[in-house]
Amino acid sequence: MTGTTTPRRRIAAPAASAARALASLWLACVAAMLIGLLIDTQRTPAPLLASECGAPGGWWDMAWRHAVLMPATTAAMALAALAPWPGAPAMIGRLGCAVLMAVGMVLGARLGVLAAQALAGPPFAGLVLGMTVGMAAALAPLAGLRQGACR
Repeated sequence: MTGTTTPRRRIAAPAASAARALASLWLACVAAMLIGLLIDTQRTPAPLLASECGAPGGWWDMAWRHAVLMPATTAAMALAALAPWPGAPAMIGRLGCAVLMAVGMVLGARLGVLAAQALAGPPFAGLVLGMTVGMAAALAPLAGLRQGACR
């Protein structure tokens, strides 16, 4: 009789499940960002997007250009971040994550384009890579917090 019992399932540690939820949220936002970029580059050529994201200006200038030149990208990322995915954080946490990822995406776009230009690489690839890394960097500190904004 003892050999027929159902084995116990391991319950994920809270920190591991929070990190998994953040990773899933980030992946959903990256996928949405790529779909948005596909739409936005139909209207605005990729080299122009990259040059505008690498243009001088302050934080609000960069955020404004990002929203105006890449409306589908911005909206798709925001919708993916705010959607009530299975296992997603509470709405206030998703909103906080969306804000942090938007900041990371804008700053990452700027730094990615500048890095690509410094390395003589394609600026649009720097834009995409910079936005992806920027979103991850914005969420990375929250992954280790037990009571972080993204829970």
